Amino acid sequence: MAQQLIVGLIVLAAALYVLWRYLPGRWRQGLGKVHPGLAQSPGCGGGDGGCSSCGSCATPSDAAAEKPVAMPARRGSVS
Repeated sequence: MAQQLIVGLIVLAAALYVLWRYLPGRWRQGLGKVHPGLAQSPGCGGGDGGCSSCGSCATPSDAAAEKPVAMPARRGSVS
């Protein structure tokens, strides 16, 4: 019985998270009146600009450009 209750609570928490994740921004801002943490948008940037503020969406620099990889020659015969 306790196991079913725990699983039910986990499923409920997951369903609430999915609902909050896909709420429109206007509705999420309304929830900010209840608790300020609920107004933050999901993702790495929080409520201050979304993912553009974390820097992971930026274009890669020249140092991270593609580089050739040298593969060693295979030794011995392959049967």
